[in-house]
Amino acid sequence: MIFIDNTAYKEFKELLDNANVGSYNVRIALDRVGCSGPIFGVFVDEANENDEVEVVNEITFISEKSIVEEYGGFIIVSSEENNGRGVGMKPVVTPSSGCDGCGGGCVK
Repeated sequence: MIFIDNTAYKEFKELLDNANVGSYNVRIALDRVGCSGPIFGVFVDEANENDEVEVVNEITFISEKSIVEEYGGFIIVSSEENNGRGVGMKPVVTPSSGCDGCGGGCVK
């Protein structure tokens, strides 16, 4: 479910440490879907029976089974892999955007 290398892991854990979280149980949830694809939210939570759970070192990643099935899991990238914009996350399977690429103002 989670694909993360050592560099991205260290950066992600540092973010959690800097936020003074009380737990390393991290839920990945779908926040919204835009023209550039899905945007995921991350927050501390506990797993339930509808979740997939994967432990990577000290962090327990949690996500609803339906989201994991739809997106094939998650790739967490380091700031360097994310063009200097900090730790990032993308789905393994990227769905088509459904956007027409012209902001809705194109004449067809």
